[in-house]
Amino acid sequence: MTKLLAAAIAGTLAATALVVAAPGIAAPAAKAKPAKGAWDAKLTRTPAGNHLFGNPAAKVRLVEFISYTCPHCAHYAHDSQGPLFTGPVRQGKVAVEVRPFFRNVVDVPATLLAQCGPDAKFSGNHHAILAAQSSWLKNPPEEAQKRWATLEFAPRMKAVAQDMGLYQLMLGRGYTPAQLDQCLSNRALAQKLADQTQEASTKIGVQGTPSFLINGKLQEVYDWQSLQPLLAAAAR
Repeated sequence: MTKLLAAAIAGTLAATALVVAAPGIAAPAAKAKPAKGAWDAKLTRTPAGNHLFGNPAAKVRLVEFISYTCPHCAHYAHDSQGPLFTGPVRQGKVAVEVRPFFRNVVDVPATLLAQCGPDAKFSGNHHAILAAQSSWLKNPPEEAQKRWATLEFAPRMKAVAQDMGLYQLMLGRGYTPAQLDQCLSNRALAQKLADQTQEASTKIGVQGTPSFLINGKLQEVYDWQSLQPLLAAAAR
């Protein structure tokens, strides 16, 4: 994975097919304060720049390591969104941090597009890309991969996004081509997230997606049904 990410960001992209994997750390949480509204509507940034939903002082900090090309991540997002966000997140008991995890080159433009624009757009982008995954996730033709390898970073990211159907998806969400092109050229953000992926793998022990931390501890579960009782126990 390291060579692939380096190629995706630095220059010489090796031809590769999508890999489907089946199968993060928070500071100690302060005591949660009463919400003045629905906490699930609150979105902030962590010191590392990741998106955090809910009460920043919640008793439980859930970190989700998500790959946009991971079918299991799409299933998890579908299953968890309702009960997680309208339940403990809304109540201020659980805060959810999303940490992108790159598994292949397609994850790079997918993540740049999910984070495109103001923070208020992130939740919609994040869930839209995962919800539409069955329509755009496919093994790219070998000729497309060879063409990507000849391009510099920004045009490569745009080509990948266009070939996979992600560009068209985001145009349907109201973005202009100029806005998408600007987001897809953000090499600094791509490198930062690649470094975060490497750190998650080598220092935290994340080996696949989705993976979860509950209050800094890596869990050995990979779906909402298994995660839910662990969150409930932690929130008591």
